[in-house]
Amino acid sequence: MAFRINIIPQNITITAQKNELLVDKIQETGINLSVYCNKKGLCGKCLVEIVDGELPPLEEREEFLLEQKNLEKNYRLACLYKIRGDISIKIPEESILQEAFILKTGIRSSIPLDPAVKKYHFRLKKPEISSPASLLEILKLHFKEKNLNIPLDQLKDLGKILEKSKYHVTAVVHKNKEILSIEPLNTLGQNFGICIDIGTTTLVMELLDLNTGKTIDILTEINSQVKYGADVISRISYALSDRKNQDELRDLILQTLNRMIVRLLKKNQIDPSFVYEIVAAGNTSMNHFLLGMPVNTLAAAPYSAVFSCLPELSSHTQEFKISKFGKIYIAPNIKSFVGGDISAGLVAVDLENKKGNFLFIDLGTNGEIVLKKGKKFIATSTAAGPAFEGMNISCGKLALPGAIYKAEYTDKLKTFTIENKPASGICGTGLIDLISIFLEKGEILSKGTIQNNTKRIAVTSSIYITQKDVREVQLAVAAIKTGIKMILKENQVTLEEIDGIFIAGAFGNYLNIKNSKKIGLLPKINEEKIIFIGNSSLAGARALLLSSQARKKIESLVKKIQFISLATKPSFQKYFINALEFQ
Repeated sequence: MAFRINIIPQNITITAQKNELLVDKIQETGINLSVYCNKKGLCGKCLVEIVDGELPPLEEREEFLLEQKNLEKNYRLACLYKIRGDISIKIPEESILQEAFILKTGIRSSIPLDPAVKKYHFRLKKPEISSPASLLEILKLHFKEKNLNIPLDQLKDLGKILEKSKYHVTAVVHKNKEILSIEPLNTLGQNFGICIDIGTTTLVMELLDLNTGKTIDILTEINSQVKYGADVISRISYALSDRKNQDELRDLILQTLNRMIVRLLKKNQIDPSFVYEIVAAGNTSMNHFLLGMPVNTLAAAPYSAVFSCLPELSSHTQEFKISKFGKIYIAPNIKSFVGGDISAGLVAVDLENKKGNFLFIDLGTNGEIVLKKGKKFIATSTAAGPAFEGMNISCGKLALPGAIYKAEYTDKLKTFTIENKPASGICGTGLIDLISIFLEKGEILSKGTIQNNTKRIAVTSSIYITQKDVREVQLAVAAIKTGIKMILKENQVTLEEIDGIFIAGAFGNYLNIKNSKKIGLLPKINEEKIIFIGNSSLAGARALLLSSQARKKIESLVKKIQFISLATKPSFQKYFINALEFQ
């Protein structure tokens, strides 16, 4: 016999068979009801109001939740409610699954909020003389999970915590498999995570509220490893010259990240014990340095990584200054020098679910390119160098206050600086504009030669571009240009068949498409097809922090991605030499 479920005010009516779960029927309508605890009756996030119809007796968990939330007795958890007659229900706004923004510029993308770390508040029953169940048994009864793991360290303190809190506790659970921590009383509101873009030049750290998916604060610092080389090849060479050097590189980045963590948490008055997970995305080399992994296999052909996908690691073992029970997740490396920053970027733009042919290009120190041809993914990397980040440039500067990020020329040269501060250097986007302007004016020839005796061009009274700077830009542009041409040719795809190009990197929306095309950095394609997505490495790390499903998807995708090594192709040298000319 079928029963009718009327959902108001949506004015949706559906049918259900006896004993079907209300939560399943609601989800079948397309309403994203929150099932935060995977339908185990733990979280209280799928509460619905029963306006008309059967009200089964409140279960202990429901009674506790209604008391805590100060709700009427006609609310029930949809994941526990079995259909036994016609009903009419209302779904509160807070029971609808929240979405977290991943990319807010270029393309807006979001994901359902489903973090790996979740918190549940309980009122546990005290053991009785007639049935002296163990404390662990009592705890597991609430989870309905036989295989739930709990560290011995937690069990040691469990009795003390339960007595102190009068059996009101909050459990911190990781991926519904492991209890990370048992905390006295209600700490549901204190659930934080950190995502990090481990860049070769810069480190960007974002503090997030795992309950809402909202950003609390962001911090940026220079990667302290730069003193041993602006690019990863220099650092790999340094690491291989002496074992202690590799340890030093690991210590440098760890110290910087921990310093950033302390600053972020202190500024926002958050106790480190309430930060339960870090997700980091970096290129292959940076991921190895971060974990203290040997890099010798990256130094010679076939340039293979030690790892691709890793399970979550212990924050305590890895020496990060968050909860000692916390987890560290590293965005998976793809192959060779195409690392976790790119896999994270693919998550951020949800490239796997886009129909057609696309290019994903990261304009960083190690220029990576991914081609999506239908359902097929192909990746490659090309050593662009750090010129686009303002490094190895005479008056170069990171995109910080005072950096020239934009330039125009009408009757005279006009420059624009970040935060309108006095000009103190040139960052990547400004450098591209300036080279383009000087090319058009004839002060630089298409072959890259500066047309004056001093071999430098003044930008302001104290800032200039030298012949060496132009050569750095030529090399960087040629690397990207060659990579794009070769990956398309190798896979029989023409520019006309490309439906869109995603440009990742710190450039954000400041890269001038016209000027980038003029120097050959971007292919001559309809401007509407070029989408700037900013720091997609950080955006992807954010997605991996806020969504357990995103981790499963990217770990599956990286296994399918093919890799081609451009340097081994006989035509590479010819393409690269031709690409050195600005055109």
